[in-house]
Amino acid sequence: MVIDVRIENIEEALEKSFGEITKLLSDKDATREQIIKLGRDVIRESGYVITSLHNRDQDSAKKHLKALEDVFSEVWRLTEKYSDLREAGLMNNIVSEYVEAEVFYDLIINSSIPTFQELGVTPAQFIQGILDVIGEIKRYVLDLLRSHEILKAEELFRIAEVIYEFTKPLDFPDPIIPGIRRKTDVARSIIESLRSLLTDLKSREELITALEECKRTH
Repeated sequence: MVIDVRIENIEEALEKSFGEITKLLSDKDATREQIIKLGRDVIRESGYVITSLHNRDQDSAKKHLKALEDVFSEVWRLTEKYSDLREAGLMNNIVSEYVEAEVFYDLIINSSIPTFQELGVTPAQFIQGILDVIGEIKRYVLDLLRSHEILKAEELFRIAEVIYEFTKPLDFPDPIIPGIRRKTDVARSIIESLRSLLTDLKSREELITALEECKRTH
C-alpha cells in the first residue's frame, strides 16, 4: 500500500497550528512578565504594611493595605486567562506575601483573621502565607516585651500557637502545598523559642514578686 503524502498539506496544517501556538504562547509570556512586574509591587506594599504595623503606625498600614489590595487585584485578574499561572511558583510567592500582610493586619488591627475565601486565594496559598505570619508575630511579641507589655505579648503568642496547631496536621506533599514542611518546621522553632522566652520571663517575674513580698513581711 502506497501512502500518498502531500508535503504541502502537512506544511499548511503545521503552519496553521504553529501560527496559533506562537500567538498564544507570546500572549502568555507577556502576561507572565506583567505578573512578575506587578508582583514586585505586591511584595513591596506587603512589606510596607507589615513594617507600618510594627512601627504602630495604623494610618500608614491602612494606606499601604489599600495600595496592596489594588495591585494584587490586578495581578489576580491577569491570571484569569491562564489558570495554570495562578498556582505557579512565581504566583505562590506573590500570593503568600499578600496573605501574610492581610492576615497580620487583620490580626493586629481587628483581632481577627480572614478566611482564604475572603482573601480570594487558594487553600495552599493561604496556608503558605499564614505560616509566615508566625514570624511577624514573634517580632511583634519581642517589641511588646521590650515595652513591658507582657500580657499583650502572651495573648499574641497564644494566637501564634493556635495558628501552628491548625497547620501542623496538614501533612501534604509539596505538589499539594509547596514548601509546607519547611514552613511548619520554621514555625515550630519560632513557637518553641517564644514559649521558652515567655516562661523564663514569667519565672523571673514570680521570683521578683516573691522577693518583694518577703521584704514587706520582714
